[in-house]
Amino acid sequence: MIQYLQSDQDQIIRSHKTLQTGAWLRCEQPSEQELAELLTLGMDGDALSDALDPHEVPRIDFEDDWTYLIVRIPSTDDAFNDFTTPVLFGMHKDYVVTLSRDSLSQLWQPFIDKTRISTRRRVALIVAMTEAVAMQYQRRVATINRQMRAAIDDIHTLRARDIVVLTEYERRLNDYLDALIPMNWAIEQLVANRSLRLKEDDKDDVEDISIDLEQVISRCKSLLRTITNVRDSYRAVMDTKLNETIRLLTVMTVALTVPTMVAGLFGMNVPVPGAEDGTMFWKITIGSVIIAMVVGFYFLRRR
Repeated sequence: MIQYLQSDQDQIIRSHKTLQTGAWLRCEQPSEQELAELLTLGMDGDALSDALDPHEVPRIDFEDDWTYLIVRIPSTDDAFNDFTTPVLFGMHKDYVVTLSRDSLSQLWQPFIDKTRISTRRRVALIVAMTEAVAMQYQRRVATINRQMRAAIDDIHTLRARDIVVLTEYERRLNDYLDALIPMNWAIEQLVANRSLRLKEDDKDDVEDISIDLEQVISRCKSLLRTITNVRDSYRAVMDTKLNETIRLLTVMTVALTVPTMVAGLFGMNVPVPGAEDGTMFWKITIGSVIIAMVVGFYFLRRR
């Protein structure tokens, strides 16, 4: 799907039927014909292929008249899929191109509706887009933080399925880190490259985005450390409970050894003392129970 977007005099981004100078070309889930159209604009074929690679790493390339910035964003169309997906920002002197292998309507439609910016300001538009991507990460990480805090409210009430949930959060956060760290480096190169001729306001905006990304990265690392600590604490608690259970079973086994031995001795098919005493059964039973209780109490009290 290709959509041509351009801002009007009021800086409201509207859809157009043809590509014009100063426009934003938005391409998602492209067909072969649409990729061919992008190639006619002078875009590099390898850059287009990289943008459609689900495992592509964020980076920035400067080639001739084009600047290619590849970032990764959390998938937005499926609430149950938090894998990141690559997006290519292509910047030319006449227009800006965004290319993604997935539909990003939930990201770009609010951006189009709420953002007031001239699409002719290519760098400012790219900066605004990357800021929207950074906001996506901030919201996702904040949601994970709230859900994780609720799940680990009391370490003593944690269950195995809570650990499974924490493992899922760990997978998401690691996936975010794999995208955020190189993405932050790539965005910093926008300021370092002099050929783009960024204005001071644009430089400040890029630096603000870099700071925001660094904060998200730090937050992800902090949450990962928390997950590791909780998992270690859960393992320690479970080991303690297991040791207590094994200790109790061992004490019970030792305590029941005396009655078992007495019952074995008096159960032999030979004459035994007290065989003629009608109360001997109760004497042996009560005595065995008392001895078992004394032995059990002794070992339970002993640490």
